[in-house]
Amino acid sequence: MSMASESSWVGRKPVKRIGGMSDALSIAADLGFSLSPPPSQEGLQNSSPTTGEKGEDLIRVLRELTTVQRKIADLQVELQGRKDDKNVAHLTHVSEMEKKIETLARITTILKDVIQNKDRIIARLQQPYSLDCIPVEAEYQKQFSELLMKAASDYGALTASVADFQWSQNFKEPPSVWGEMLRPIPVALASCTRFFEAMSATRESFASLQKLRVGHFDSPLSRTPAVDSSQRVSGVSDYLTPPPWKTETNFDDLGIRNQRRQHLDQQVEDLNS
Repeated sequence: MSMASESSWVGRKPVKRIGGMSDALSIAADLGFSLSPPPSQEGLQNSSPTTGEKGEDLIRVLRELTTVQRKIADLQVELQGRKDDKNVAHLTHVSEMEKKIETLARITTILKDVIQNKDRIIARLQQPYSLDCIPVEAEYQKQFSELLMKAASDYGALTASVADFQWSQNFKEPPSVWGEMLRPIPVALASCTRFFEAMSATRESFASLQKLRVGHFDSPLSRTPAVDSSQRVSGVSDYLTPPPWKTETNFDDLGIRNQRRQHLDQQVEDLNS
């Protein structure tokens, strides 16, 4: 009966239980080790040396199993580390690290400049519109502003001259076209001259009328000597003597102007012909 039970027990996996020796026995059975059924009391008494040998074999197997489990755990840790390295390889590459180092160096340089020039930066923030680009001492700011205004006008004239020069270089028309373009200029100049002379004469006339208004003379009015009422002749009264005209037009000036107009008109006629 016992032999039949032993033969049926050999090669059978023990019932797997959670934790403890049952797991160890099941792993040993998976590795190919045969397990004998639990001996009876008589068997224990009769075969004590055999049981000791089997116990030593089981302990050895358990130690080997523990060693294998540790190696498997180490391999899992190494595999996980390699996976993590693969995920961050593009971030920890040598070229990427060099770029980060250069960026940090530039940022450090900028921060050093800011720290060294913090006083100027604070002053610029307090007065953001006072000579925004060129640092100038406070006592020379007024003169420098006037100089900038003059330089701006000169720069405008220089820009216009450069534009005219570029236009003259790009203008490739023959001299006949130049003549046609320049022909109206003397006429326009003559018209401008006549207009200016008329405006000057009008201004002089208005100035003379303004000076002749009563109560607005530049010099005090000259009056005749006072006469007693007893010596006054009937029909004769005190009168105001107007001052001489300081801006009276001379006949010589009129002649010169007429000659100038005739000369300009002659030039215009010559050009038109």
